[in-house]
Amino acid sequence: MKNLARNFCVAFYLLLIPIVSVAIEEMPGQPSKPPTVEQMRAVAMPSYHPGPNQLQECLGRLSWSSEKMQEWAVRYEYFSKFSHSFSENVFSRGSEINFGNVRIGVYEYNGEIKKSIIDSLPENIIIKLSRDLPVLKNKLDEAGKKKNSGSNAENSYDIAESDFFHAKENLEKLKKKYYPYVPGISDSYGFGTLVENSSIGAEYSVLRAYLFRSEHLYMFESRERLGAQFSSDDHARKFSSLLKNFRTRRMNEIPTELGVCIPFGFLPDDGRTVTDIKQSIRWKDAPGVLYTIHTGNVQPRQLKSTVITALASSQVGRFGTDEEAEVKKHVDQRIGPRQAKIGGLVGEQGGVALKVTQPGSKPYEAYSVFTGYSGWLGSAVLPFILVDMQSFTMEQAPELKANPPPFRQSMERLEGVLKYMRLRPTNPPMPELVSGK
Repeated sequence: MKNLARNFCVAFYLLLIPIVSVAIEEMPGQPSKPPTVEQMRAVAMPSYHPGPNQLQECLGRLSWSSEKMQEWAVRYEYFSKFSHSFSENVFSRGSEINFGNVRIGVYEYNGEIKKSIIDSLPENIIIKLSRDLPVLKNKLDEAGKKKNSGSNAENSYDIAESDFFHAKENLEKLKKKYYPYVPGISDSYGFGTLVENSSIGAEYSVLRAYLFRSEHLYMFESRERLGAQFSSDDHARKFSSLLKNFRTRRMNEIPTELGVCIPFGFLPDDGRTVTDIKQSIRWKDAPGVLYTIHTGNVQPRQLKSTVITALASSQVGRFGTDEEAEVKKHVDQRIGPRQAKIGGLVGEQGGVALKVTQPGSKPYEAYSVFTGYSGWLGSAVLPFILVDMQSFTMEQAPELKANPPPFRQSMERLEGVLKYMRLRPTNPPMPELVSGK
């Protein structure tokens, strides 16, 4: 019983990881004939108008409604570049933001975090090492004069020698690997590096930028292949243009022009940028329940098999492993697999809810529900839409002060998010809605 929550998490995720992004030749239930412009326009639910008490939020090219304020996973972790979490144990794996060839992270920050990032910039490490090197050389010279005066002196010399040559080697590596990059906008920092891919004989330029805005840090990283027609200077100009066009937005502020929403930010575009975005929201009164939204363009090698995922999600506890056997004892409800509406679309849904009673502890519920629409290959207005609701218990995440609320409450919130999830209306409209291409 002690590890039931862990077993539920293991049983669910380990069995689904190989299934979530299965590549298949034909999307299940998707007709071979492409959708009409009228069908694509229906995705935006043009007849829907939010009520006065409904808050709106957006991610990627989608928007949805909620009657209560939600919050994004924007906790900063120095060693988890571009991933997002609410706390040490409450997060969804693989949560990233990809906009074309640019990865993006959005985090809350304070003065200490800002200082650590600025100190870690290659150019500042180079400056520090350049200042330290003469000091270390003097220590080495002084230790060399006393080297033969005893074992302690010899040991001091070895340490001084190691410190000097280690610093010198690091300085040379940094100067060779990194080069300065200035984003050209206020309160921003950056650097560049060149990366070789020997297997295909290609060289890539990688640029990183940090933008500090109000309460949030926006981290961008762009990767471009270099060649005769595209230099590192070209890359810098292109990346800087994207950064200058980027703008922040408030929670529940919904842009009206073409572009892509990220937490507390917006990237204008022409409606054709390929995206792949996975982020989590939650309600403040239920910090142990995540609603993870994964959306983006359907790509040939990353087709989403929502039918298989919904089926597997509903069968947790029936796969025969030791973890599954323990979970099976507490299954209270199986959800689907069944059809489910996501705005004006029809997707698939599956999941399981547990009712757990352990000796000496208060009963609680644990649950996981997947809902997904597989999207259309080559269409930006019909992206894949995957929504995972996952609960976390105090055993899984000791930082939580309570176990998740009843499954019924969380399910109602999930249904509320799904009911009005739609293509965000824009002016001008998405190109496909005008031309059908």
